[in-house]
Amino acid sequence: MKITGLKKEHFKVWNDLAASSEGSGFMQSWEWSEFKEAEGAKVERLGIFDGGRLIAGAIVYRVDTTLGVSPLAMPHGPVLPWKEPAKAEACFNLLKEKLADMAGRSGSPVARFEPFICARPAFLGAALRAPLDLVPTPTLLVRLGGDEEMLGAMTQKGRYNVRLAERKGVEVVSSRLNDLTGDFHELFELTCSRHSFNGEPVGFFTRLLEVLGPAGMARVYLATFQGMPAAAAVAVFFGGRATYLYGGTSPFLRHTMGSYAMHWRIMRDARDQGLKLYDMYGVAPSDQPHHPYAKFSAFKARFGGTMVRTMGAHDLY
Repeated sequence: MKITGLKKEHFKVWNDLAASSEGSGFMQSWEWSEFKEAEGAKVERLGIFDGGRLIAGAIVYRVDTTLGVSPLAMPHGPVLPWKEPAKAEACFNLLKEKLADMAGRSGSPVARFEPFICARPAFLGAALRAPLDLVPTPTLLVRLGGDEEMLGAMTQKGRYNVRLAERKGVEVVSSRLNDLTGDFHELFELTCSRHSFNGEPVGFFTRLLEVLGPAGMARVYLATFQGMPAAAAVAVFFGGRATYLYGGTSPFLRHTMGSYAMHWRIMRDARDQGLKLYDMYGVAPSDQPHHPYAKFSAFKARFGGTMVRTMGAHDLY
């Protein structure tokens, strides 16, 4: 086996590998790496080949900060053959050597990785639990299926509110372009202000749609009531999962249940694309009522699903 940098010609074979890996996600997609480059991140795409066949690798991100340099970050990565522990370990050892070389050149003090798996493999060895995760954990995964199957998996309140939004005449539109980004961002800013979160500027979302939209990987959703924006979201589609990445709601139109209609639409769109899961992208642990996510975790839980706690981010020094 050998490890080497990936080139644009590897675009499809890399995406196919990342999309089919149980431990990966959209942040290891080629498109997401191009979006992060547009945001100013330094990106290295590494592939591990066995007899000329790409079997593993990682997209590694580095963003310079005011404190100096950042970790070499691998959200949703590395992409390894997790179901074959011996081969996964051999690939990980190759990757560690390459990361050590990259750290020496960049001055990054740590390599931080966070695959989308629950059990920590023994071969991770000396890797330490990171103080901050790259991806929210735990999260809520909703299994997609037929309409009645998905409605049946919701709580009674969830089903009622989906149907109530339909009776009230809430309409949901979506776009891969930037024609809805302004409406989305107004609701997003309102929501960030209510919850005291720091939100990304509108340019962040414009660039995201410019890169991921044409590939069919991202859409903006907007729920309206009598022409007024009630709820909005940015959803990402990759591999077997759709992900609710960002959202916002109007505090004046809560009674319309627009957010329920919107998520119901995203779930059905993802199902129709052949995806199997809808990732609500972070919920509060059940034993932490004062967690920053607690206020909206109860809402997410009404769509059913299973709380999944992944292994979280780990650091190599």
